[in-house]
Amino acid sequence: MTMQHLCRSLVVFLVACALSACATKPRPTPPKAGAPLEHAWGAVPFQASADGIDEEFTVGIFDSLRAKREQLRQAGDGGKIPYRALTLSGGGSRGAYGAGVLSGWTKRGDRPQFEVVTGISTGALMATHVFLGSEFDDDLAIYKDITNDQVFVEHGMIKTLFSVLRSPSAFDTSPLRETLLTIISEETLDLVAAEHRKGRRLYIGSTNLDANVFTIWDMGAIAGSDRPDRLKHYIDVVMASAAFPIAFPPIYVEVEGEAGDYTQMHGDGGIRESAFFFDFESLEEYQSELEAAGFSDSDFDSQLYLLINGPIASPGIKTYKPVEGKVVAIADATITSLMTKVTQGSLYRLWIMAMAYGADFHVSFVPPDYTFFTSSLTFDPVEGAALFELGYQQALDGTAWATQLAPTSDEELLKLIVDPASAFDSHEQPAWLTRGEQ
Repeated sequence: MTMQHLCRSLVVFLVACALSACATKPRPTPPKAGAPLEHAWGAVPFQASADGIDEEFTVGIFDSLRAKREQLRQAGDGGKIPYRALTLSGGGSRGAYGAGVLSGWTKRGDRPQFEVVTGISTGALMATHVFLGSEFDDDLAIYKDITNDQVFVEHGMIKTLFSVLRSPSAFDTSPLRETLLTIISEETLDLVAAEHRKGRRLYIGSTNLDANVFTIWDMGAIAGSDRPDRLKHYIDVVMASAAFPIAFPPIYVEVEGEAGDYTQMHGDGGIRESAFFFDFESLEEYQSELEAAGFSDSDFDSQLYLLINGPIASPGIKTYKPVEGKVVAIADATITSLMTKVTQGSLYRLWIMAMAYGADFHVSFVPPDYTFFTSSLTFDPVEGAALFELGYQQALDGTAWATQLAPTSDEELLKLIVDPASAFDSHEQPAWLTRGEQ
């Protein structure tokens, strides 16, 4: 499937919906209009006030850090406590690049264990096995040979305009659920739960379409639940995060609300963020408690890694790629522009966060001059294998990551943020986005 094919299907779908929205198939048990937002089980309950994140979702990781510090003390090591986070971006079939980087990093021999792993969209699809560690790289290798048939099938309704109205999407992702169930089982969830109990954290992001809010899910808490539907719920969250709007169907997540049970409609987390991370904020929130327990800022070696499954636009390199004056081509160009902007925004926010909290920032991405022959919603084994090999070789030779070291003073931080010339070159591209041996 080409992007042109996809956009044509989406245009037909949108036109049909505009013509006769009343013919759409009703969704199951929606929330009442105007009702306050409630959280499904496993969602991280961000507060509207300054209270921040619910303590139960963050306190475990600090218990783990305290234990690590005590281990260092007993070993006579006065070094800093490693606090490493990896955030995996969206990108559809471009996830083959990220899978290659991680596998090559394992082969190189210096891939760390991460205290926190987050994922959105295709990053959510790979996050479980990345979180569990290098011994699960074989499950990431599925990106090398996965095909469209293992992800989605076209509805027959695409062929008839009015039958389009009976479905919430252009394609059916039942094959993706079946694929996920071959690599995520009850036993897999037991392993995730075990790591969660050690204080490590795995988060996935989706978009609550009913409330128009970004939702973060604590996958370790879901995996560690004794509920009989934990596997279904876990898979639902992963699929929701990867449910590209209109193309793929949203996922209806069950909520046990105060006024009764209903379903929330969740879709691709990439609508709101290409990648996310927030635990530096909770680290700050608990700083007084940590200091009382003997912690200080200097005790931590904080590292934030952003693995972008695709390219990032280079503002300094302006080239034309003429767009045909047809609705399908214009839709393609518009979607690409919107998603590029989301990726750039997420990159910038994560960079600012890392700098503000004194963490070294590392980013890996597909080179801007790489030529793609299919769209990010096309799972082609030839291109998948090529992208995997690209990431693998970059990680193996130490050129996968570009790094910005944390500022060493408030003055240096202020200069980085306020004075563009200190962090950006004359083309308005971050000067530190130069890969090299780490």
